[in-house]
Amino acid sequence: MTVRTGNGGGGVGRRGFLTRGAGAVAGGALLGALPATGAEAAGRTTGEEPGHTGAGAHAHAPGTVLLSDDFAPVAGWQRYGVVMKQSLPWESSLLQDPCLVYGQGGGPLFKLWYGSLHAVGYATSDDGLHWTKAADPVLTPTLPSETVALNQPSVVLQGGVWHMTYFGVADDGNGQIHYASASAPGGPWTKHGVVLTSTMPWEDRYIYNSSLMYDASDRIWKMWYTAGKIASAGGEPRYICYATAANPAGPWTKHPANPVMRPMGDGGWASLGVGGPNVRKLAGGGYETRVVGWQADYPSRGGRLTSRDGISWQLDRGAMEIDLGVAGGPEDGMIYRQFVVDHRSTPYMYYNAKNNRPGWNETINLAVWKKGLEIVDPAKWSMTQAWSVPNGASFEVRDGGAVSLGNAPSGQPQTLQGNQLIHALDYAVSASVTPLGEAVGDRDTVLLARATGRDTYYYAGIASWGNKYAIGVMEGGANTRLAGTGAASEIEVGRTYRLRFALTGSRLDLYDDDRLVLSVVDPTLIPAAGYVGLQSSAGTGKAKFAAVTVTATGAGGRH
Repeated sequence: MTVRTGNGGGGVGRRGFLTRGAGAVAGGALLGALPATGAEAAGRTTGEEPGHTGAGAHAHAPGTVLLSDDFAPVAGWQRYGVVMKQSLPWESSLLQDPCLVYGQGGGPLFKLWYGSLHAVGYATSDDGLHWTKAADPVLTPTLPSETVALNQPSVVLQGGVWHMTYFGVADDGNGQIHYASASAPGGPWTKHGVVLTSTMPWEDRYIYNSSLMYDASDRIWKMWYTAGKIASAGGEPRYICYATAANPAGPWTKHPANPVMRPMGDGGWASLGVGGPNVRKLAGGGYETRVVGWQADYPSRGGRLTSRDGISWQLDRGAMEIDLGVAGGPEDGMIYRQFVVDHRSTPYMYYNAKNNRPGWNETINLAVWKKGLEIVDPAKWSMTQAWSVPNGASFEVRDGGAVSLGNAPSGQPQTLQGNQLIHALDYAVSASVTPLGEAVGDRDTVLLARATGRDTYYYAGIASWGNKYAIGVMEGGANTRLAGTGAASEIEVGRTYRLRFALTGSRLDLYDDDRLVLSVVDPTLIPAAGYVGLQSSAGTGKAKFAAVTVTATGAGGRH
């Protein structure tokens, strides 16, 4: 197993054979007494449940299924690809942050506004697929507070007036939310200037990504917006905040609980930052928003959250709703801001997506909610290449399994990173694994467990470290083989191995077809909760994962 070390890349992981604790045993030989587990093991508290301190693992009866996936068809977003791209002289290569009003104000059903760095454009459609753009932008920079950038519109039709909040950046880098109004969706728009600006140090003089709403039941204007910047990600948003006003022109009152949404800090899809809210009120009460999450410096993916009051939101990995597209396609770099409308009782999602062909460009894409899709379930897994800077999906579902495509950069793994938190210390990860790569190195296929970050987890599997079977640990980006037996060349292409990786305290057991093939004792990772994963460790590796289950275990990892 070859994995880069250190935060943000670096050299190849250590390949020396290091044995910790009581030692490594192959082929089912008996182990001596197990060391203390939990926080008692060497006084460690490494990898406690994200967001909690000292939280105990939940008690589960042996055999309790904590997670399962047979990769059967699921409901999800069917991608229709690019529906709008650069085509007008005033547009840049970036079409950004689509905002829609559906079925209101007469004329075409779909009315869409979008940013393009320094201006806001307008387009219409009757079917949501074919669009007609206005030849000229409807909003361009004219104020000192918008000389560097003007984009990110959010539009509401209320009382016969079209209301828009948008983002502007001044020469000194101060990013603020502005307001404009019009009697027609295509303008002319009358600017009313800045309505919301930074007042706290953590906002970083960057207030943007506004989502405007008039709440008729509360008779008040509401706005969700982002604040703060991820410095390492080029100023992408870090927090989501909330404000209210009696009039969209202000004054706006920021909520005292701001930020109302923070990044998870757990190595998952929204670990480093969260932004791009687009909030709508649900017919049955409560609120729904789409968000953008940043896992590392890049990339970003999309999620859906609900709230009873629009203030309290629960962000977790299982809220992820749309992953990156397959590497090499138009959506393999970033999934940006999503906006959902219901067209003939079917949700349509519009969003801007980024790739690098050629250079930085963003298009507006469409996805439609469908049942019975053969896709990796984003509520259960994030598709990543390279734990350091994940980019582009590396898996597709075929015949009841997730198949790695072998399209990652050299030396980078292809990983299905778990999105369901496993509230247990002792459990077993099981999967049917079929290596498909002809080269021996491409057969390196492992199961991940007790993951508490994108660079901290145990793994066990086949053809790893040059061994037939191997167990290892990645701790803070440092990769260590803990145990190994046999030669990787013994692993057969096309043969299905029924692997089970059982963890009980400090004891780690690997089974093949219910036969114990490798054991080791290691106290490095003793988290109260964590995540699991599936991985083809070589960038060109190909393998099929099927019949995945995570079950609580009893003594010795058996159930």
